Amino acid sequence: MDGILIYWNAKLKHSGLTAFKKYEGYERKMHHNSLANLVQTAIPNENRNLNPQQSRKCKNMCNKLAYYTQTRKFTSKRTGNYNMKIAFLTLTTPSETTDEQSLKAFESFLDYLRRTANCVYVWKKELGELNRRLHYHIIINNFIPYYIISWKWKLLLIGQGVEWPVNEAGKNTDAHYRIEMPKSSKAIGHYVAKYMAKAYELPCQLGRIFGYSKLLDKCSEICISEFDKCWDEVSLLGAKYRVIGSDYVSHMCVNLLSVKKIAPEIWALFEQQYLAFSEKLTLPQKFHYV
Repeated sequence: MDGILIYWNAKLKHSGLTAFKKYEGYERKMHHNSLANLVQTAIPNENRNLNPQQSRKCKNMCNKLAYYTQTRKFTSKRTGNYNMKIAFLTLTTPSETTDEQSLKAFESFLDYLRRTANCVYVWKKELGELNRRLHYHIIINNFIPYYIISWKWKLLLIGQGVEWPVNEAGKNTDAHYRIEMPKSSKAIGHYVAKYMAKAYELPCQLGRIFGYSKLLDKCSEICISEFDKCWDEVSLLGAKYRVIGSDYVSHMCVNLLSVKKIAPEIWALFEQQYLAFSEKLTLPQKFHYV
């Protein structure tokens, strides 16, 4: 391996510090069965899978959104003041809704979240275990009153030709959404693991299984290398906190906002990153009352 430079890099992340080996001067030979060579080949497949790598990415995006979003404040006329960082939203459809109607309405709903409600989000599609109806789980980082969500989702479905059902009293049924506001990081983690990150598959005609606001891609973590003067602090953190990894990648489970005393230079870099990401993801709040 003459002429190849191998050294360690570390990425400062919301979940801790991830160290990995980097290779320079090495050109990897591509196998004829590699993904890059197969991507242009039509492979018949009736289902689209959320594989473990995609599941980790979905979970990572959810946790990044929850970590960097600032706490919001809103007021309930019934119960007083509330604080929130993110909310969990589930959208379902009336029984006669077709998949095409549902997908078009959902696309318009995401457009509403992005353009009007100032939300950064992560979403995932699922089919009901019993009725096999398409529904959606969304994590949003801005407060929207429940009646606005109900009205907007209903309006979009009706706009796609959905016949809205009525109850025994002859009134429209509006129970096709659910909003949850977690009160702790543990509750957030439970929801992400249960709904957003579990392996899943959908028929190909239903499109992508999960997606997220492209604004999250613009929040790329800072990297440091073993040649930087603060690399000694990486070793200090590795000795103090739990490390998960191998010879090529290792992850230190630590909140980098809490290491000012033992790793002041890494803390300063991460604090700068945290403030920049928080400002970028925390868009102005439109609604304040419910």
